[in-house]
Amino acid sequence: MLVALISACDSQKQSIAQDTPPADRGTSAVQYASAPDSVFFLLRRTPCFGTCPAYTITILGDGRARYSGNAHVERIGEYTGRVEEVTMKALYDRAQEIGFFKLEDRYDGQVTDLPSTIIRVSADGHDKRVVGRVSPPAAFKSYAMFADSLLAGVRWTPMATK
Repeated sequence: MLVALISACDSQKQSIAQDTPPADRGTSAVQYASAPDSVFFLLRRTPCFGTCPAYTITILGDGRARYSGNAHVERIGEYTGRVEEVTMKALYDRAQEIGFFKLEDRYDGQVTDLPSTIIRVSADGHDKRVVGRVSPPAAFKSYAMFADSLLAGVRWTPMATK
């Protein structure tokens, strides 16, 4: 009877372990980028003929980040920072939720005075870059705003200029 009880408990534990997503088991199963020094996430907003904010945020697989402010932003110039894994996971999870890896590569048209939003996510064997300039899906736009809000708290340190 005792052997049957122990055996039943062991098989239940194995079943739970197999059914529980790796992230819920206490370790991250997501491989951010193909290597620690490769790009995991990129968000670029390009200039327009007006006052559109123009900047690029790049996050590497190990969490190192770089911000490059070009125009109409609070920070102009080059900065470095660090992004926590929980933030990286949130970026990846949201990409999965909106079907980012299935979006078209380009949403564009014959308009010249619109800024582009470019997002790249490279994780778990996926590497997708989407350019949204003319009529991108609402999910793409909300993902860019989500990324902006998540990354707003990064502590950016100015890079030394030569």
